Amino acid sequence: MEGLRLKIIILLFLFLLSSSLASAQEGRGQGRISGTVKDENGNPIEGAEIVCESLEYNLSLKTKSDKEGKWVITGLGRSYCRIAASKKGYINSETRMRLSQFRNPPLDFVLKSVESADLLTERDAEVSKELFREATNLFDEGKYTSALLFFQEFLERYPELYQVRINIGSCYREMGQNEEALVEYVDVLEKLKEENPDLKGNKNAAQALTHIGETYIRMGDMEKAKPFLEQAIEIFPSDHAVAFNIAEIYFRDGKIDQAIEYYTLAIQIKPKWPLAYLKIGYAYVNKGDYGQAITSFKKFLELAPENKEAEIVRNLIPQLEKLKKH
Repeated sequence: MEGLRLKIIILLFLFLLSSSLASAQEGRGQGRISGTVKDENGNPIEGAEIVCESLEYNLSLKTKSDKEGKWVITGLGRSYCRIAASKKGYINSETRMRLSQFRNPPLDFVLKSVESADLLTERDAEVSKELFREATNLFDEGKYTSALLFFQEFLERYPELYQVRINIGSCYREMGQNEEALVEYVDVLEKLKEENPDLKGNKNAAQALTHIGETYIRMGDMEKAKPFLEQAIEIFPSDHAVAFNIAEIYFRDGKIDQAIEYYTLAIQIKPKWPLAYLKIGYAYVNKGDYGQAITSFKKFLELAPENKEAEIVRNLIPQLEKLKKH
């Protein structure tokens, strides 16, 4: 009997030990990633520190670039990671990517010296504006992967303009990578809080909060989404666009009563905005409240008789009036 008890204790100990080791190894694997670190003239930078930090597991790996600017990090598992390069006298550079434990593309960092960073020419500014415009156009066209690359390039040029990560997050969200999107939005929100804990009146914060809420809705978690959406309105109550965007999120998710509530708020903030009347009209149609829909559509036509949607609405109103009588 004693022998059996001893055997059980030993097996239990081995089980706990193996569980502990598995936990400690979480995020590790056989993968590797390599690359280079160079200055803006293409010269290798020796001794730059490279940090690969998993955003999913408690794992951080480091190395330094050699005299040719080359670096390698091994022991990686499949994980979404932040990879950063830094050296005194240079502006830090970082990127985020999902790593495989098999083959990963090379990652080449370009670090700008602190002195040259202050010498932004007018041409550089124009190039960067064009870069941002192109990224925005690609996003509007639904080319989210290409837009993401452009926004990331813009951020690499101007890491201090971290608010562009809201755009990066939106690319991830539209690509269905909701977790990656949340990382971008939350990081922007945290940086804004570091600059000023009082977010009241901060439009960027309201935008980040709205996007966080929308992402949770897409993930099917309305309970998590609600406080972020409410906080967005609370800190920026005077922006009709924030209220309208929240209404659009609820409408897309089929939450018609909540959508009407926020369309109404947008109208209260900006009473002569045709688009809000058009959208709340469609919301009332979905609810089956044809009287309110007709009233909203007529207001839309009054404010924007030449709008491209006007003819559709004119044809819709008589049909709604028939439905209202039944």
